[in-house]
Amino acid sequence: MTVLRATELKADRYIDASSLAQLSAGQTVESIKIEAGWVQIKSGDKTGWVRALAVKGSNTAQIATASSLDSGRSGNNNSMVTTGIRSVPKASRHALIIGIGEYSVNGVTPLKGVTHDMQSARVISQAMSIPEENITYLRDSKATASEIRRGIQDLDARVRPGDRVFVYYSGHGTRWLDTSRNNNGQCMEGLLASDGFAVTNIEMSDLLSPIAKKTDKLMVFYDSCHSGGIANQPLRTRSINLAGTSLTPKFSNLSLEACAKPSNMRTRSISTELGSKGIFPENIVSIAASRPDEVSFDNPLTGGMATVAWRDCMLGKAKDLDQSGSLSVEEITSCAQVNLTQSLANQPDILGQNMTIGGNKAFIPSFQVASIAPEPVVPLQTAQPTSANAPLANDTPATALVAPSATPSLPQPTLQAVKPRDLLAQIHAQRDASRTLSALANPKRMRILQDPLRLSVKSERAGYVYVALAGSDQKSLYLLFPNSLDGNNRIEANQTIELPKSGWRITAAGPKGVNTVLVLVSDSPRDLSQLDGEKAGPFLKTLLNTEGKSKLQWLLANSENQDQQACQTGGAKRNLLVGQDCSDGFASALVEIEEVEAK
Repeated sequence: MTVLRATELKADRYIDASSLAQLSAGQTVESIKIEAGWVQIKSGDKTGWVRALAVKGSNTAQIATASSLDSGRSGNNNSMVTTGIRSVPKASRHALIIGIGEYSVNGVTPLKGVTHDMQSARVISQAMSIPEENITYLRDSKATASEIRRGIQDLDARVRPGDRVFVYYSGHGTRWLDTSRNNNGQCMEGLLASDGFAVTNIEMSDLLSPIAKKTDKLMVFYDSCHSGGIANQPLRTRSINLAGTSLTPKFSNLSLEACAKPSNMRTRSISTELGSKGIFPENIVSIAASRPDEVSFDNPLTGGMATVAWRDCMLGKAKDLDQSGSLSVEEITSCAQVNLTQSLANQPDILGQNMTIGGNKAFIPSFQVASIAPEPVVPLQTAQPTSANAPLANDTPATALVAPSATPSLPQPTLQAVKPRDLLAQIHAQRDASRTLSALANPKRMRILQDPLRLSVKSERAGYVYVALAGSDQKSLYLLFPNSLDGNNRIEANQTIELPKSGWRITAAGPKGVNTVLVLVSDSPRDLSQLDGEKAGPFLKTLLNTEGKSKLQWLLANSENQDQQACQTGGAKRNLLVGQDCSDGFASALVEIEEVEAK
């Protein structure tokens, strides 16, 4: 086999496995076996694992059809996305990991599982392509209230527009009566720092707001309880025995009895607080280990139960319920909830611990191995080739993408297999919503065999234009631009371009119905040469199997320059001259075009 791009030879087929050697592009290696999107190879005197997409050779077809998973990562009837965990480090991604298991004040129960949570959060960060030098850790005595504030401010200082940020907290939550004049004796809630002081959810919102305004996506994960909701329950609920292990509730009741009640959803949510400051809900993801009126539990042997469940689902246990080729935050959290519920099922004193999500539930934090749900509801079919100059089709209008909400709710992922228009909507959901992009179709109703497609595109930022079209037959998806006749897809800031350009055209060919067009303008170019599919004249008709859908999302969402060292080196060595050439950020717009019978 041949190594396609510089990559690490891992000791095991996991993202956090130790590195045995660095392999160079073009290097020849010997393949041994293929498992779960990873290839075991021999290079010199070393034997280890690399991701399947990093190599190719005579057994490439075997890689594409590999479907078995070990270690309980799949069910008997599940097939497999074999693209592996794509975790190229990116200088534009950052993490702040806060874990407090030991407190310097009396009366606060230690959380022994926090040491495991720190490692779990590190693994999640790596899966999100965050380089180690861009991860800041605040642990125990270093996580005082002032240090937490300083840590977030330092994060803001190094984050640039278009970057992505992950903030994780494991520790006690608390609730107390605020008698200050501004709050008029209302109950407040927040994170309990190691010195016994609290950082309120409102203050956290104020601290994170300037970061959220700059980032492409801000994902916050709280594994704590923000209320003293069980303070008035029998003492037996304070400690729970699970398989011989004593679980510790992750709350501290330093409040008056008046505040030892369930908190409400509005004050619980960091996404709601950020939304009130004008941050787009599409750019925020908040994950809470429990509802505001519930307690989160710490297992001293493994860590926060919600964190463990979410980590494992992200790294392989979650099922690709909609067969989109990727795992959304909602699908990961839904999987974690199932595992969490099963873990607590035999505890009569626990009524449940339910994880909640605020903001953009469709966010894809990492492209990695994902098993497919064995009960597809709407099987996709391969469409027959259509006319090269008119890949437009019929059907009912495209379903609108459900708008992200700042109000947290339980995960409710769809069990329907995605159609091509839904796939474009999922890609659209990964955009930076703060960017302005105008994409207009003229006319919006095209007469079959008469009217050509015309698009007018204007972007507030310079970049590269990509156009994909989902036929309303829900069996076909085309990349219209760039194409084999026109590869110049550069657009300047505030420039308007008209598509198609001279030299190529698309005419409505029917049958009647509505087609969905995704127009995307990215900071940096995308390498679409890796896409597989059929040629339809100058256009590419992409494959709609799970591998094809995964590749399409991955390639449109990631810069083609991501393998360059300058784009991967973070920390103090981050190249100040590296900007849009490394950026994954993009703006996008969805346009619906109806085809009608000519009269």
